Amino acid sequence: MSNLNQAISGSDKSFSGYLTGVEAELRPGIVLLHEIFGVNNAMRMAADQFAGDGFVVLVPDLFHQIRPGIELGYSEDDRATAIGYWQVLVDEQVRRDVAAAVATLRKHPACNGQVAIVGFCLGGKYALLAAHLGIADATVSFYPVQAPSYEAELRDLRCPVQVHVGDDDAHVSLEAHGILENATGKPPHEYKLHPGAGHGFFNKVRSFGFHPKAAALAYTQSVEFIKTAFKNVNKREAQP
Repeated sequence: MSNLNQAISGSDKSFSGYLTGVEAELRPGIVLLHEIFGVNNAMRMAADQFAGDGFVVLVPDLFHQIRPGIELGYSEDDRATAIGYWQVLVDEQVRRDVAAAVATLRKHPACNGQVAIVGFCLGGKYALLAAHLGIADATVSFYPVQAPSYEAELRDLRCPVQVHVGDDDAHVSLEAHGILENATGKPPHEYKLHPGAGHGFFNKVRSFGFHPKAAALAYTQSVEFIKTAFKNVNKREAQP
C-alpha cells in the first residue's frame, strides 16, 4: 500500500507525495526533499518529526519521472539502484516538481501560506537550487551533493538558507565545503559544520552514518531558523 497520500499538480502531469501534520488549525508548511532512496521510512519519519513541531509537511516523490512510488532501503543492491535512478534524473523536471510541491502546499487548506524547503543529500542539492529560484520563504539543506556543479546559482540565493554538513563527510569535498561556506556563511544565511559527523548523519534508520548529537542539534537549529525566517517575512509584509 502506497504511503503517498497527497496529489501534486505538476507542470506536465500530476504526481504524489507524503503529507503529514494536518491539523484543524492553520500551520506553516515544509516541503521535504528526499535522499536518493526515495520517499522511504526514514524520510517519512523526518517529516513526522517536523510535523511534531507545528508544521504541515509534504514530501514529494521526486523519482516519479522514473517510476512512481520508489522506496529503497540501504543494502548494497538498493544503493546501486538508487544511484542509477539519480543518474537519470532530469534536473529541470525536478526543479519544476519542487516548485509544484511548494505551490500545492501553499494553497493546501491546512497550510497558512508560508512554506520552507528542507532537503537531504540529493534533496539538499535541489533545496539549494530552489533557493536560487526564490520559490520558498526559507531553505534548509542537509549535506547537499555536487555543490561545485551549481556554484553560480549559490551566488544568488533569494531566501534565507541554512546548510548543515559534517566535517567527516566523504561526499562533500573540501572544495564543496568552501563553496557552501562562502555562499551561506553570512546573515541572513547560516553555515553549520558538525564535528565528527559524516554523510547522512540525520538519518536514524541507517545502521551506519547516524550521528545522534549532530542530528539533534541540526534539527533544533533548523526549526529555529525556519520559524525566524517566517517571522521576518511577516514583519516585511506588515511594513507600509
